[in-house]
Amino acid sequence: MEIIELKEHQDIAKCFHAFKELRPHLIDVESFVNQVIEQQKEGYIVCAIFDRADPNSAAAVIGYRCMTTLAWGRCIYIDDLSTRSIHRKKGYGSALLQHVINLAQQQGYAMVHLDTGYTRHAAHRVYLSSGFQFSYHHLSLTCQPKSS
Repeated sequence: MEIIELKEHQDIAKCFHAFKELRPHLIDVESFVNQVIEQQKEGYIVCAIFDRADPNSAAAVIGYRCMTTLAWGRCIYIDDLSTRSIHRKKGYGSALLQHVINLAQQQGYAMVHLDTGYTRHAAHRVYLSSGFQFSYHHLSLTCQPKSS
C-alpha cells in the first residue's frame, strides 16, 4: 500500500471525507482545504492512502507536526488519524501510524505523541498495539472573547 504526502489543493480536497469522519464539524471541502493549507504553513503534514476501489477519495489520512518542546524534546505530534468507515479493518490506519513512527525513528525524534477521545476504543487498540501508552491527560478550555 502506498502512502502519499499531499501538498496540492486538489489532492488535499480528496481527503475531506476521511477527515470529516474524525472531525464532523468540518463544513465543506473549500474551507477544509484552506484550513489545511494554513496549517501547512506552520509545519502540518498530511499523508494519505487511497484504495483502488475509490481513487478519488482518500481511504485513510494522517496529519502531524514535527516540533521541539521542553517537555518532550524533538517529537512528532499526530493531530489527526482517520480511516473512512467503509475502509476500516484493512490496516490503513495502522500503516499510516507506523509510517510516522518509522519517520520519527529515522530522523532521530525522541517521541511520537497524540491525543485520543475517551470512547474511541477501536483506535485505542491500534495505538496500544503499536506501542503507545496512556501517559497524559489533555485538558482544554474554550475561551470566550472579552468585550471591549
